[in-house]
Amino acid sequence: MSPAPPPSSGKRSEAGVASATPAAASTSEAAVAQAPHRPLALVTGATSGVGLAVCLDLARDHDLILIARSAENLDALATALTAEAGARVRSVPLDLTDDNAVSAAVARLDLDGLDVIVHSAGVESAGALEDLPPEQWRRVLDLNVVAPAHLTRLLLAPLRRAQGLVVLINSGGGMRVWPGQTVYCASKHALRAFADGLREEERGRVRVTTIYPGRVDTPMQRRLHGKNASMVEGAADGGAGRPYRAADHMTAESVAASVRLAVDMPLDAVVEDLSVRPGQML
Repeated sequence: MSPAPPPSSGKRSEAGVASATPAAASTSEAAVAQAPHRPLALVTGATSGVGLAVCLDLARDHDLILIARSAENLDALATALTAEAGARVRSVPLDLTDDNAVSAAVARLDLDGLDVIVHSAGVESAGALEDLPPEQWRRVLDLNVVAPAHLTRLLLAPLRRAQGLVVLINSGGGMRVWPGQTVYCASKHALRAFADGLREEERGRVRVTTIYPGRVDTPMQRRLHGKNASMVEGAADGGAGRPYRAADHMTAESVAASVRLAVDMPLDAVVEDLSVRPGQML
């Protein structure tokens, strides 16, 4: 990855992480205490794919709150980020579709300010409409739409105090629809509507960025391809029937670079919608 850029000229809050996980705290506390203030970022889906790449990038100059399901994976990541980047890290194992658990977790965080939240958690779903039962629709919409809306609502006060940024990792599926991908694309279209509404309601207080990545080499994309190659994003432009090739996709680090662009914008500007596609140059 490229060297860390100079600090953003945008205003940042003075909010920090109240306490680290036991794993992260095992690193020299004295070194962490002497570190200069860092802005605070919260990332969902932190231990895999794009979310992991975003955490690795932001840890260079942010303290972090990591959210994912696995406490073991979170603690391992927190330890690595503290040791390698000097970040103060708090990990929160959480099922984002459990509304009461999310509310309780946010209350325990007790944040004065939050500079960045990156919604990267999500679930894929492939299947013909005639085969989709109601519970599959609810499962996908719950995690891909309701969960980020609920978490953002709970964190609006600290985001406002920090003049913070909300980043939503959407998909090319939020801009068009492919056969066999209707439920997934419907969730991403709804996520786009949520972001647009939030942006207008919070304009002047909180900035909102939606990233629309194309094909990304992640575990999710590999699962989709394995279910039905003719249904995955890219089938319309020649991907149908081909074996999976990482070279046909962007890396998760490339998507993290687009998040970094939004994060580093000064307060007089905002990246509102950014579509990032495979360059087909390699």
